[in-house]
Amino acid sequence: MQSVFQKFDGIRPMAAKIGLPSSTVKSWHRKGSIPSWRHDAILAAAKQHGIRLTADELQKVRPDLPTPANDTASQERAA
Repeated sequence: MQSVFQKFDGIRPMAAKIGLPSSTVKSWHRKGSIPSWRHDAILAAAKQHGIRLTADELQKVRPDLPTPANDTASQERAA
């Protein structure tokens, strides 16, 4: 399952779609938590942009899934 941030295609695209600075969204990503008072605006932006997102997903922010490019880089560093 994709993270909230991946559903919006990343931190910067999510920030643009919500109308917030990317630094704000990046702080949510880093903390693994989105303030509850922002949930309604995020759900509205998701709906407007055709993104399937639930209130539960905003309450339980999942970490980003690794992309194939990230997996390769992680494996190379481990070797």
